[in-house]
Amino acid sequence: MISIKDMMSKIEMLPPFSKVANKATEILKKQDFTMQELADIVHVDASLTANILRVANSAKYTTARTITDLRLAMSIIGLEEMNEIIMKSAAKPYFNEMIDGYESYPGELWEHSLAVAILGIELQFLEPQIDTSVLYTANLLHDIGKIVLSQYVHEEYKTMLKMIQEEHVDFLTAERKVLGFTHSDVSAKVLRDWNFPEDVVLAARHHHAPEKLDNPYVNLTALADYLSMIIGKSSQKDGLHYKGHQKLLMRYKIHSNDLDRILHNVIDKIKAIEELLE
Repeated sequence: MISIKDMMSKIEMLPPFSKVANKATEILKKQDFTMQELADIVHVDASLTANILRVANSAKYTTARTITDLRLAMSIIGLEEMNEIIMKSAAKPYFNEMIDGYESYPGELWEHSLAVAILGIELQFLEPQIDTSVLYTANLLHDIGKIVLSQYVHEEYKTMLKMIQEEHVDFLTAERKVLGFTHSDVSAKVLRDWNFPEDVVLAARHHHAPEKLDNPYVNLTALADYLSMIIGKSSQKDGLHYKGHQKLLMRYKIHSNDLDRILHNVIDKIKAIEELLE
């Protein structure tokens, strides 16, 4: 079982979340910011700047000439997608290394996180009052704790799998019994240390047990996480060993036709984003 000291040392080893990304998202929430103000922050990060220009010059935003001006690129893209690009650019480096305990192949957890983020936006019509940027952030980073616990899960995976099969518990229960923590616990701790909004922290903490807290961000993160399994975008190592969230489908009265449409849209969007990022 992991000691609190061990877990804290692992969390402290994570590089801090991008200050550029945090500042840029703060600016996007202001009512009276200028594109120049946003560009002054964004251009400090060369990778983020390149990603914005790449998107602005993609087939989705076909223009008569190549866009090289950052302010113009951001104007073309729009504020909602700008927030998504900023968060993707800031989050992806954490998922670059093989996350042994939870991944069957390199990049699997990133694919899952991206799918959950896109699914969440597709599902936002169920909770139209919530902040899109907060929901996207919550969904993209809901499993960040897996990076911290990866080494321990890798070492104890056979023990946990045996417990799941013999005791008929879910993966979260096996994590808690064998490690002393769940990846949801650790995700919440990391996100709180990074000073993300409380709804982001709560979504990470409860996305496998939404019945414990009636919160729209928790509900949509949990539902998106569940639906990611249906489209084959959840980790093969732990994705089949969680309790389902069919109650949320019933709560929101999502019919099979609506679900088919949502999943079809998400699959197309994930493919387009992955091709663009390549």
